[in-house]
Amino acid sequence: MLHLKFKFRTKSTLELVKLSQEGIRESVDFVVERYYPMVLKISSKYYSVWGEREDLIQNGLVGILKAIYYYKEGKSSFTSFVWKSIDSEIKSFLTYLNRRKNKMLTDSIKVDLLNDESSEDKTPDVGYEPNMLDEYIFEEFMKECRNILTDEEMKIFEMHIQHVPYKEISRCIGKNSKYVDNSLQRIKKKLKATVDIYKKIRMYISVV
Repeated sequence: MLHLKFKFRTKSTLELVKLSQEGIRESVDFVVERYYPMVLKISSKYYSVWGEREDLIQNGLVGILKAIYYYKEGKSSFTSFVWKSIDSEIKSFLTYLNRRKNKMLTDSIKVDLLNDESSEDKTPDVGYEPNMLDEYIFEEFMKECRNILTDEEMKIFEMHIQHVPYKEISRCIGKNSKYVDNSLQRIKKKLKATVDIYKKIRMYISVV
């Protein structure tokens, strides 16, 4: 184990980012460790004005994770990319908090797509009340989905994750059930990469 830690610690940031994108959890830990001071520095800019610093730091970690999984070599340095990602994530979270204060969410949110598929517990979590970070991550996920899907696909997707029956979805969009099924298969393919990234983010944050 010590040898493994030394092996990762001696790698460059770009090497660690590539390993992280390939699914190596340990390399993610080292990237987060290297940029955690950056999270503290950026979050301190907003702490005196806005809520709990711990919440800002946690969302700064989301910024690091997004930077890891979305970074493409050649466009900018990773350090520059991760700074912008952390700052943007914290600002988005503050906007979310402001909106949340004005209108508290009353409906429970069901996000099967972001649950860990390896879990043996497949019982529907009806009435599940997510914490604030869950709500924020879900909202960010849906925001990205809207940029990927067409308006009709987004409508179908939103009804599907709310467990609306195929027949009801068909009635709402004026198409048959076969069309709905084909649309959902297409939607899942289009969203696969995004779903995978948000699963990793959600799983990582849940154990921090």
